Amino acid sequence: MVVWPAAFDSAKSRSEGRRIAKPQAIQAPRVDELEAAARKLSLDPEVSSGSALPFRWWEKTGHIIVRRADRSRSKILKDLAAEIARARHSKQ
Repeated sequence: MVVWPAAFDSAKSRSEGRRIAKPQAIQAPRVDELEAAARKLSLDPEVSSGSALPFRWWEKTGHIIVRRADRSRSKILKDLAAEIARARHSKQ
């Protein structure tokens, strides 16, 4: 399953690539944060930096590929968002 930072970005609309609800969305998520969260959730992430969403080709944000196992796409996205929020909160 391919996961793009835009799927979590609170500044993006649904048509711009956000895939989770605004209350769970994160401000300016980075690929390294996605990778760390995926590792913590045991999703075995593979990072591809420098890639861009096809319809936003000028934004080279990168993406990660995670192992889906038995979880739904929406469950994985919500878990990743929660883990990134937790990590950001613990840094403060």
